[in-house]
Amino acid sequence: METSKKVDYSKLNPHIPKEAIVYIEKWLEPYWFHLVIKKPRSTKLGDYRVPKEGNPHIITVNSGMLKSLCFLTLTHEIAHLRAFDLYSRRIQPHGKEWKKTFSEMISESIDVYEEELKVILKVFMQNPKASFYADKKLSEYFIRKQDPNALLLKDLHVNALFKINNKFFYKLKKSKTRYICIEKNTGKRYLIAENAPVTEINVL
Repeated sequence: METSKKVDYSKLNPHIPKEAIVYIEKWLEPYWFHLVIKKPRSTKLGDYRVPKEGNPHIITVNSGMLKSLCFLTLTHEIAHLRAFDLYSRRIQPHGKEWKKTFSEMISESIDVYEEELKVILKVFMQNPKASFYADKKLSEYFIRKQDPNALLLKDLHVNALFKINNKFFYKLKKSKTRYICIEKNTGKRYLIAENAPVTEINVL
């Protein structure tokens, strides 16, 4: 989508709550932008690219997400655009200016979200994280909502063997919000988020 002509926001209907369109339109109305719906990517839910001279802002977001997560992801990326526009391109991508902008946008659009999620977001927006995976309650909410039977790393016992991203690990001790895990084939140690969805491997 781009603002060089009338934007057809109805293309977002399959991806976000219908009540969210009015906020997306309001937030993006002043800008020249491309908004691209991507196939699901394992490394990110969305991204924002600062425009080079003579080019539009570019925002991408993955398809296939829960509608509330897609809207929150779009809010996150549009907050980058607005923060860079308001405060200059020299700010940190997830610094205080972005946090302030993102928080204000969540507060403005809070009624779009389901009641259980509103409670979590009201806490989250006090100090927004760069990734929803970094917030334990928010990440678990979306993971469980997408798959009520999802198994998280924190659910496994110590020394359990599990698979994530096609690699096999043993779960060791906890370090803050992550677990130290050893990759089975290499012996390398990794810190993996406690709310990471995993597949347990039963060893006979």
